[in-house]
Amino acid sequence: MDTMATTSSEDDAKVLFRKGVDYEREGFHYEATRCYKRALKLDPDVEKKIADEELVSRSMDTTADENNVSNDKSEDEYDNKEDLFLRFQRILGPLICFPARPQLTTHFSALPPELVIYIFRWVVSYDLDLRMLEQCAAVCRGWYLCARDPELWRRACSKFWPSNVNDLVPYDGNWRQMFIERPNVLTIGCYICKITYVRRGEESFRDNTNGPSFQVVYYRYLRFFSDGRVLMVLSYNPPYKIVRKLQTREKAPFNVSPGHYRLSGTQLFLTLDSEDKERDREFNKKYGWEDNTERKTTYNMVLEISKYKSKQNWKLQCIDYEIVYQSRVNKVKVTKYDLTNNRFPPFIFSRVKCYSNESERVL
Repeated sequence: MDTMATTSSEDDAKVLFRKGVDYEREGFHYEATRCYKRALKLDPDVEKKIADEELVSRSMDTTADENNVSNDKSEDEYDNKEDLFLRFQRILGPLICFPARPQLTTHFSALPPELVIYIFRWVVSYDLDLRMLEQCAAVCRGWYLCARDPELWRRACSKFWPSNVNDLVPYDGNWRQMFIERPNVLTIGCYICKITYVRRGEESFRDNTNGPSFQVVYYRYLRFFSDGRVLMVLSYNPPYKIVRKLQTREKAPFNVSPGHYRLSGTQLFLTLDSEDKERDREFNKKYGWEDNTERKTTYNMVLEISKYKSKQNWKLQCIDYEIVYQSRVNKVKVTKYDLTNNRFPPFIFSRVKCYSNESERVL
């Protein structure tokens, strides 16, 4: 009988103590104090006993969660030799993703895979922003599968290699591997070449031994498009003033040289034409000066594509450069430059975020 009475008083004390905790959480401190006092009269150790019970309950819940995780791991066991794409296909099946909590509106997972892939084609866009596609692949397993869709990468490869697009043998039949490993140019940014040299100034008539020296700095900018077009600008302005103007041909500076390029292995062949100097001709004609303005200037360049600090296709080294001048009477003059001893610094790629802010055309 004494044991039963003791058990009953302990249970009553625990009930009163928990009731006091509820009152305290709701802000009724007076009622909570009364419940605490009554519980301590019945059992002075009630608070310690309740804390021990909660500790045991937490440890049991943790053990159950660990068992569930281990069961999930056994169901989702991953072999290092298994391809990640095949693994995600095995886990998800026909679904793209799952909502983490109940949704009041339509969740993204309700979209069919074909529509998601079409959205990703707009993400990549006609400018081939494959970096953004790789960021989408890191969101979840379903997006990873859609971002690895072979049709997306086949379309990207066809922009650079339309005549050899079926040559997949060296790349295990993988379009993405072909695009990553095969040399190409990056289109979401500019290749920038900074040229610096020292020029001697005029010597003073008082002292012929000393004369001023000037450090000359200017830049060459190359902006490539996925359809084979390229823009080149020669300017003394730093990159932050020029690169935004090269987003489209219409925004480019007045001294831009448009042209086209062609890929052949690791080499890039460029042909660029300078703008016709109609303004200079009109100025010379107005004042009766002799018009010595060239009718057309063509730049022919051969660039070697290589890595820059482990980054693929970030460096362009000029290996051949010539300028062809054609006068008003169709007289042609060719100037070929000697590029030995690294006299022509390489072009280094710089990503420009504003180029990928909007997508104007789908891939």
